[in-house]
Parts: sequence; C-alpha cells; structure tokens
Amino acid sequence: MKRLLLLVAILMISYVVSGCYTSSLIRTSIDPGVIPDQTYNVTVYGRFMTLAYAVLFDVPDDGRDVYMVRTPYTESVGPDSPGQYIQEFDRRIKSYRTIRISDPDGTERAYLMFSNILNAWIAQAGERIMVRVEDAGYYGDHAR
Repeated sequence: MKRLLLLVAILMISYVVSGCYTSSLIRTSIDPGVIPDQTYNVTVYGRFMTLAYAVLFDVPDDGRDVYMVRTPYTESVGPDSPGQYIQEFDRRIKSYRTIRISDPDGTERAYLMFSNILNAWIAQAGERIMVRVEDAGYYGDHAR
C-alpha cells in the first residue's frame, strides 16, 4: 500500500512539473554569422580551463525574459553585441553549436552559443524562457 501511494505521488508530481514547463519554443541550429549585430542582454557560462563556454544573447525589450540558470560559472554581462563572442568562439572553442530560440510564430527571442562539451536545456515557464547549461563531464555541476 505504501509503495502504491508513493508511486501515485511520484506520478502526480511528474505530471504537475511537466505541465509547468510546457514548451512550444522552436530551437533552430544556425550559423553564428546570421545572429543580427545588435545589442543583447548577455549572460556567459565559462570554465576556460576546460573550454566549457556558453553565451546567451537575450533580445531586449521584447516582452519575454530569457535567462540562464545561475551557477558559480555564470555571469550576467549586461548589454553587449555578439561580434566579440563569435570571434572568441572561432578562435578558442572551435567546436561549438549555435541555436536560435523562437516562438512558434517565428519571433526570435534569444541566441545561444555553447561548446560541444556542454549540454543545454531550454524550457518555457509561463512568459519566461529558461536556459540551463551544464558540463556533462564535471561532477560538481550535477551535485546541485
């Protein structure tokens, strides 16, 4: 009986949590050169010794908050343009992915560049969009 109640509780919690993070976002792999050269709200995830590096470019003042989950390795840079980050990725990282995050109607909300040794999850929670970046090979990030 206790096991059945535990199973039901776990299933109900899973259902509620999955309902809170529904996502109709469109994630499209793109060439970094197509990121418009404008000012974005920039957040950086960086562990340079392992080349674990990611940059989130949030389109400002678009009515949607796109944010990177805070870790000891994230830093909110503030307003900046993507040019220097693209150059740094090309110079240092070399093996990386670039993703455009859009609404179903095609409205661009953010761009995410991250090295291939990282994992990235993108989820929608109400009007906010959450981006989580983790180094899959580093135990400390998974201990949270």
